[in-house]
Amino acid sequence: MSEYRSNITVQDAAHRVGAASHVVVTTHAKPDADAIGSVIALTRALRVRGSRADAWLMPPVPAHLAALRGADIARIYEGPASLGSPELVVVLDTGAWSQLEPMRSELEPLMARTMVVDHHLSGDVPAAWRLVDGTAAACCELVAQLLDAWGDQVDAYGDAAVAEALFVGLAGDTGWFRFSNTRPQTHGLAARLLRLGVDHSALFHQMQQLERPQKLALLTRALACLEWVDDHRGAIMVLRSSDFDQTGAKLEETENIVDVPQMVSTVQVVVLITQADTSNGDRSIRMSFRSKPGPGAIDVARLAQDFGGGGHARAAGAKTGGSIEDVVEKVKTLLSDAMTESAQ
Repeated sequence: MSEYRSNITVQDAAHRVGAASHVVVTTHAKPDADAIGSVIALTRALRVRGSRADAWLMPPVPAHLAALRGADIARIYEGPASLGSPELVVVLDTGAWSQLEPMRSELEPLMARTMVVDHHLSGDVPAAWRLVDGTAAACCELVAQLLDAWGDQVDAYGDAAVAEALFVGLAGDTGWFRFSNTRPQTHGLAARLLRLGVDHSALFHQMQQLERPQKLALLTRALACLEWVDDHRGAIMVLRSSDFDQTGAKLEETENIVDVPQMVSTVQVVVLITQADTSNGDRSIRMSFRSKPGPGAIDVARLAQDFGGGGHARAAGAKTGGSIEDVVEKVKTLLSDAMTESAQ
């Protein structure tokens, strides 16, 4: 993937989105809090404006996110001929075909009327318009900018679901404001949403404290197979189809497992490698990369690019085929080389 740059301003993007008679809003497969928060916020805000707006999510959708206020505005995408013929398609939180594969055959003919709004700096979707800001902590920050650009035309923030969705997106992509991507603007938007009545404590409970026992069982499996690389500077965990079968856990319940080994002081980078059978028969191998900030920090987006993925310097992902054993060996080599380079 190449560096993905804006070719449109926030004001121009807001005008195009607001002026379209029919907008389809979507995001990447296996959506996280930022992806779903962005979709809910923009779709509901458009409807408050009086626009026709349809939202689509590609499964699996985590249960705690599907239960968000306003999430029922989105339908689950199950195959071609779902999107219709919208005037504008807005793809949020990704510019990568690898993350849009289930919808690709239907999206490709619509590229001349598609806009990507994203905070990742790599992508290969040739959308007509791109609003990209790699300094934004979350895509929800960019969605908020679009809403603000509409000015007094509409009080989208008066919709409690819009405010909550934006807050959940911010919190999800910043680890509840702990990660290095958190910036003053992030706290400023969060404070604004709190003043509007968002109950952050209730949202934390809903997002972080309502997991099933099966997720803990899956976490136990991941930690049990943890393998150290380069004298505890790197960590690799592997979850196979059998782990999901035997624990009863779902693919979406791998969320945040990759963050756990970072509690060890020496750890610089962590990779979670997962292969699970999905409802559509996809047995692709998924990788989640995380690294700590600081001197000699490892850019995991570069590592993910070796598998056709991408993301941020501190958090990235990829999906590939082949054998899981071969992927593990390649990841070990990449981590070892990256840590050697970072130490120089």
